[in-house]
Formats: sequence, structure tokens, C-alpha cells
Amino acid sequence: MRSVCMATYNGEKYLREQLDSILPQLRDDDELIVSDDASTDRTLDIVYSYNDSRIKVFQNDNHGVAHNFENALRHASGDILYFADQDDVWLPGKLDKMEAFLKEGGYDTILCNCSRTDADLNIVKERHYDESWPMKKSLLRNLVNNCWLGSCMAFTKEVKDACMPFPPKAVAHDLWVSYYAQKHFKCGYLDEVLQLYRRHEGTVSFTGGKSRNSLYYRLSYRAYLAWHLLWA
Repeated sequence: MRSVCMATYNGEKYLREQLDSILPQLRDDDELIVSDDASTDRTLDIVYSYNDSRIKVFQNDNHGVAHNFENALRHASGDILYFADQDDVWLPGKLDKMEAFLKEGGYDTILCNCSRTDADLNIVKERHYDESWPMKKSLLRNLVNNCWLGSCMAFTKEVKDACMPFPPKAVAHDLWVSYYAQKHFKCGYLDEVLQLYRRHEGTVSFTGGKSRNSLYYRLSYRAYLAWHLLWA
């Protein structure tokens, strides 16, 4: 069984395209866990309009993106888990290809490649990862300059169970899960573009873009994660 974990917040503009790219890839026993962070637009109306029993919706009550994803993970039952952003588009076969690669390689956590696009899905960069994919970098180097991208990840239930709960002040779900996996589990990289990674003015993460956070904040936050990893 596979669990796709999606965190939503006021995502009505692009959500339908993403759902239409994910749902045809789900098997009958798979699930799409949607954790909504108190959206005030039509996000939940769009989700419920599919009337699909594989979609399970949970409320997060405005706790932020990292703990919105954590809430989705908490309710997920799958043996293999995927993070899904509300505004990307997954290419056909993504789930099957990642599952096969994870199992055949004996991996616990894997990453695929993606194409970076603008808001209208025009490709800005054909391959997000060139030669700098995370498994070529040590955990320490990734702490300094992160390469992990949550929407390109797949990982096992063992990884999920081990890295929960998130640190209380976590602000990036993918940083915590990927760093934890890189420290404790076997990680691999599938060098195939399997999704369109949409960048737009409302994007929450800054992977592939310039962060608006100060240098002090970025350094102190990484020190915070490093401290928690030290005792994890």
C-alpha cells in the first residue's frame, strides 16, 4: 500500500491539476492523505468534489507547512510514502517507477529528478538536479546547503515511524525527514524526471529559488536541526 501525503493551504488555483496527475496513478488500496491547514478558499471543495474513497482529509488548524505534512504522515497507513505539494504536476508512472526503484535497490529513502517550471508549467530548467544531487553530498554539507526536495522523495514506513514526531520548531518537513534518513537509513537517487516542479509567487519553499530568510535565521535553524539529529 502506498500513501501520498499532501499538505494543502489555500491551493485552489493549481490543486485540480495536481490531483488529476496523482489519482490515476493510485491503485485501489492506495491512499491520498490530505492535511488542510485551515484553508479559506475553495481548496476543500475541490478535494471533496472528486468523491474518491482513496482520498482522506484531515484538519491541521493552522500549524504551518512542516506540521501540516507531519499531520498527513500521522494519518498515513502505507508501507511506502510520498510527499506531494499542492501545486506541482506528477508525470505518468511516477509512483510505479519510484516504488520499483526503492524496492529493487533495497533503499529506505529515494529521490527522483524533476523539471522546474514557471506558474504556467513552462519549463525553466529541464533537470532540477544536475551533478549536485543529495546522495553525493554528506549530511553535514546538506545541512549547510540543502539539496533535498520533499516532493521528489519516497520513503518507507520504517523511516516515517523513526523520524516522528518532528522537532517542535520544524519549519521544513523535507529537511527533517531527509536529514534523518540520510543519517540512519539507506538512501538512493533515481535519475529520471518524474514531475513538474512549479515555482510561482505563492510558493512556500525556496528550493530552486532565493530564500527571503536572513542568513542568521538559516544558520540558526540548521543548527537547531543538527542538535536534534545529534540525539536522534
